[in-house]
Amino acid sequence: MALATHFITLEIHLGDAQNDLVGTIESALAERGEPLRWAITQVNSATQTATVEAVVTTEAKS
Repeated sequence: MALATHFITLEIHLGDAQNDLVGTIESALAERGEPLRWAITQVNSATQTATVEAVVTTEAKS
C-alpha cells in the first residue's frame, strides 16, 4: 500500500469546538486523511476562528 502526503489548511470555528478544541480539530482532519502533525497557526478573535495547518496521509491511487 502506497501513501500520499498532503499539506492542508483548515479553518475551525471556535464556537463549534464546545470546550474540546483538540477533538474538533482531529475530527476535521480525519475527514481528509490520517494526520501526522498539525498546528494552530492563527486565531482571529473578531471572527472566532482558528487556522490549522496539517500534514496528512492518504492511500495513493495506483
